[in-house]
Amino acid sequence: MEGPPRLSRLTVTQNEQGKVEDKVSDIYRVLVNVSPRAHSLILELWRDKHVEFLMKGLRMLAPSYHVLDANRPWLCYWMLHSIALLGESFDPRLEEDVVDFLSRCQDPNGGYGGGPGQASFVLIIMPHLATTYAAVNSLITLGSKKALTSINREKLRLFLLRMKDSSGAFRMHDAGEMDVRAAYTAISVASILNILDSEMVKNIGTFIVSCQTYEGGIAGEPNSEAHGGYTFCGLATMILIGEADRLDLPSLIDWAVFRQGVEGGLQGRTNKLVDGCYSFWQVIFSHGFLYLTVQHCNNTYSCVLRYLELTILRLFLLL
Repeated sequence: MEGPPRLSRLTVTQNEQGKVEDKVSDIYRVLVNVSPRAHSLILELWRDKHVEFLMKGLRMLAPSYHVLDANRPWLCYWMLHSIALLGESFDPRLEEDVVDFLSRCQDPNGGYGGGPGQASFVLIIMPHLATTYAAVNSLITLGSKKALTSINREKLRLFLLRMKDSSGAFRMHDAGEMDVRAAYTAISVASILNILDSEMVKNIGTFIVSCQTYEGGIAGEPNSEAHGGYTFCGLATMILIGEADRLDLPSLIDWAVFRQGVEGGLQGRTNKLVDGCYSFWQVIFSHGFLYLTVQHCNNTYSCVLRYLELTILRLFLLL
């Protein structure tokens, strides 16, 4: 009996997947055939060069970075956080300059914009939840008294409440889009600054539950596709407000485990290519489950068992 008919040609998605697998296979073959010493050198993190690059970037970036001009607090956050992760201390003068710059990104009515005077021709600042998240975390990473006291917590709380929608969701900015990313950035900032209250939390869990899809992952908004970044944002928000058990956690784990590709990395959506950004979100997302295990082991024990079962199955399928 003949089997099912084979496709006469591959789809674009299949061709791109094949190219990635070939490239990764070449890298693995090189690593397998080199000596242990060479293997160690190839995988060595060039810490000092990274620190030099990041310190230089904090002072001045190349002209090509102009496309990120509306994301300047994010540039600060990525560089400062990387420097901190590498265990390097901050020069006092540089730290003071960063605090002064971010203070000029802070709107008098609360929140942080993408840069000083970027909102309109009258040079006012339009605060945005994403850049507020980046600015606040940058200042906390610095950790000095000047950095922490530069945050106007009361005005920031009022800004977050202005972004709150009656549905429970948050808008990214005035008249902006509502999604799970906005929920996470708002709740995360409120939590870390100890200004989170019942008014801010009201109905946000219901909104995030409505974004969990039939696949198990979480979409940016209801009736959209499950996505690695949004899944992290959704789960993290639910953990922060203490409502993670409202999610279908076994289904969420099923979706997350099967995002790992044969290359070893992780994809952000079904049938997408693996990449470093999505691998980051998915790995951090897994840490959320570890947190749930420690905090609520009775409620999530079966979920963790399911996670382990699927991980073992996935490893078997990859052999």
